[in-house]
This record gives sequence, C-alpha cells and structure tokens, in this order.
Amino acid sequence: MTVGAGTIPWRDWTTAAFARAATERKPVLLAIGPAWCRGTDEMHRVSYTDPDVVRVVSERFVPIRVDPDQRPDIGERYTLAGWPTTAFLTPTGVLLGGGGHLDPGRLLAVLFQVLEAFGSGSDERALLSDREDAALAGDASQVAAPVSLETEAPGLWLDDQLRTQFDRTWAGFGAGEKRTHAAALKAAVLRTGRLAPEGLEAIVTRTLDAIVDGGLVDGVEGGFFRYCEGPGWTRPHVEKLVTVNARLIDVLLTASSVLAQPRYAERAAKTIRFVHDRFADPDGGFFASQRADPEYSALTTVDARQRHGEPPVDRSVYVDTSATMASAYVLAASLLEDDSLLAFAATAVDRVVMETYERGGGVGHTVGGRPGVRGLLSDQVAASAALLDLYEASGQAVYLDMPRELMAYCQEELWDDGAGFRDRIRGTSDGARPIGLLAEPHRPFELNCQAALVLGRLAILTEEDHYRVGALRVLACQTGVYQARGLDGGDYVLALELLRSLDAARG
Repeated sequence: MTVGAGTIPWRDWTTAAFARAATERKPVLLAIGPAWCRGTDEMHRVSYTDPDVVRVVSERFVPIRVDPDQRPDIGERYTLAGWPTTAFLTPTGVLLGGGGHLDPGRLLAVLFQVLEAFGSGSDERALLSDREDAALAGDASQVAAPVSLETEAPGLWLDDQLRTQFDRTWAGFGAGEKRTHAAALKAAVLRTGRLAPEGLEAIVTRTLDAIVDGGLVDGVEGGFFRYCEGPGWTRPHVEKLVTVNARLIDVLLTASSVLAQPRYAERAAKTIRFVHDRFADPDGGFFASQRADPEYSALTTVDARQRHGEPPVDRSVYVDTSATMASAYVLAASLLEDDSLLAFAATAVDRVVMETYERGGGVGHTVGGRPGVRGLLSDQVAASAALLDLYEASGQAVYLDMPRELMAYCQEELWDDGAGFRDRIRGTSDGARPIGLLAEPHRPFELNCQAALVLGRLAILTEEDHYRVGALRVLACQTGVYQARGLDGGDYVLALELLRSLDAARG
C-alpha cells in the first residue's frame, strides 16, 4: 500500500482490502494498467493526483491498483476495453461498471455517480449469481469434438483466412492496424514448407518483409514495438514487450530455416542482441517490458536518445515471460550456432523455476521480491516448454523431470473435464475463496493450445502414450471455437502442425 500526503492510499488486491471495503461499506476503485502503458502512467500522474480526486477516493473508496502483468488473472477478468481501466466493484468483487482513461474532471463526476449507485443498495448476491450463470452458460457451449492429426481441414481454413485478410497493398492482415499474428504466421511457414499451398509463401514473405523493414522495428536501438496503428506499418505503439519480441524471434528463425531466407535470421540476431542488452537480468531471466515514450522513439540517433533519457524498464521478472524468451534463445543457439545463448537460457530457466517452485504447487509467477500469485496456467506451460527445449538441446534428465511434474499439477488442479485447462487454480494459495470474478472459470484458448503441444512433446520424449491422449483431449476442447477467432485461431493450427511433425519424426 502506498500512502503519503496528497496521494491515494493504493492497496494490493488482497482479502484484507475487500474485507475493509465490506466493513466500511465502501465501493472499491480498481485501477488496472501495466507498467509499460503510457496512458496508465499519465492517469496516475494527472488524474489520481488531483486534490479533489485524492480526497474523494481516499475517504469514500477502497482503492486497489493492479498491474495485469503481475496479475494476469485479474486483468483478464476486469479489464474494460484496454488500459488504463478504471473499474468500480462492490466489496464482494462484483463489477459495477467503469471505463478507460478519465481526466480529473470526468473522473470526479464518475466517482460521485458510483457512490450514488452504490448507496442505492443493489443486491450484490443477485448480481454475482447472474454473472456466474452467464459464465457457466458460455463455457457449456464449448463442446469437445474429436481431433485427428491426419486432417488438413484446420490448415486449409487458416490458409483461406490468410488469403482473405491479406492486405495486398501493405502486407500484413486487415485494412487497419497491423499486428504480427505470430502463431498464424508460424503455422503458415510450416505449412508452406510441408505442402506449398498456392500463394501462401508470397503472403508469408511479404508480411515478414513488412515486419522486419517497416515501422514495427526500432531502427536505432533494435527490437520490435508492440503493434502499428497505421495500415502501412506506421504509427507504432512504441512500448517494447519481451513476449512480443520472443515470438517474433521464433517466427523469424523458423522462417529463415524453412524458407531459406537468411535476412530473417539476421533480424532475429539483431533483436536478440537488443533483448540481451536491455532486458536480460544478469542473475538469470528477463525483465518484462519498457514503457512507451513516443518522443524518445521518434529520435533518430543514439546520442539524441541518450540526451532525452531512456524510458523506464519494468525490472519485474515473470516466469512465463522469461521462459518464453528462454525458448527463443534455445532455438537461436541452434540456428545461429551460438552456445552462449543456450547457456543463458539455462541460467534463466534454472532461476525462474527453482526460485518459484513448490512441491505440489507448481511454479509461481514473480521471481524475487514479495511473493506473487501462484497456480497460473501460463507459468506452468511456458516453463515446461522451455525446460523441454533445454532437454532436447542438452540431454540432461532434470529438464525432463520437471515438466512432467508441472503438467501433472495442471491436470490435477487446472483441468475441467470436457472444457480444457483453466487459467488459474480454483482456490488460492492461502486457502481463501477467490474474490469476485476470480471464482469464475476462464479457459484461455491460446494457452490450451500451447499446453496440448507440451503434452505432445512429453509423449514423444517419454514414450508414454497417456501424454498424447492428453494432448488430443485438450485440443478437442478447442475444435468448436478456433474458427470464431479469425487469425487468432492460428494457435490451434500451429499446435496441430507441430504435433504432426513430432509424430512424423517418431515414425
């Protein structure tokens, strides 16, 4: 909790904070925004320092601040159309309403509106029941369907999506903002190498060319920005996230190998050098992100940027983020023939796993400092994938034993039969009931596809068929929903392609 003269006494998301709201009969103001978000920083510097706002929030609300990188489970459930999110909750965690960025005057008006509505005595339990019923009804619509690795139907569907949405003028997909769609691109690369679908290689290479040559790249210091607002790969949103860079390194290295395009490997190597300089923690692991600063990023020389001052780096080390980049390092070590990358990947994974692992409780989320949330699917899956990468690269048995334990933990604590893996454990690490929407099930599509791949890899490496059965069971829960996700359904096709290649390698 941060308390000081003229400041809002922000609290962490804890049972005690909500208990205080209940005891004092106050609504909760929940401010959500990541460290890299310029808009979040601006709202906390301007709106939340306004004297009238500080007085009303401090006296009549219980204010809670959450970084969704630290608590992705809260961010997933309470974020309202992006960051910053300004949400208002009852003392039981029921969402009353909210919005995005608010200037001081508008925020003050909304605060009084919420106080008036909260004082009207809404039936919280009825509201919570309605939300839980809706969530459960939505989950029931995901009916598991059989999966066959022999079918080409999902791949053909993705081919059609790529052709239909391809921007023939600027490359990339869609007529508006440009995002990387890393999973769909990697699946397309693998399909191009295996089947050579008509026109697909040109779509892939033109898009990758736009990624490595356009506004998504920081041409001064290196690394990739998050996405471009302009259809011609212009007006980048200039925050830099380790996960975005890791996924692009992976796609570029894969494309360089499959499509014989060395320039993609060259860009991947430059990106790794940037990542290692800016984000690698000497103790092992990777810092999470660097805040957006459009003025800094617009400067075209290193000297000019040094005079301006570098945007702050969030030095938090998260298990899932670090493991994802470590996997990219392992691939780069092989394709770029650089053993130092493999050594650092091993150091990173060893640290984030050993410092957060608890027997029977999987790995945690945050490395170092105060204890973080435990029991997140993203951490177990990313750590398992990186460990398997290290096992395949080094042959050391310890890197195979831990993924088996982590995935057993997932199957025991996170699996909902017929529906897939939840994003978090049902309870909490301290045995308390989850607050508000955290009690609702959320089964993330992308993570379930990644979990299926980890299980498929375990099947090959251990020669235990129950892992293969588990992988197909997880994917079966996604067969009814992947097409509704457009290009984001590429995670499903990518998992199928990689599982197919594993089966083929086994013979």
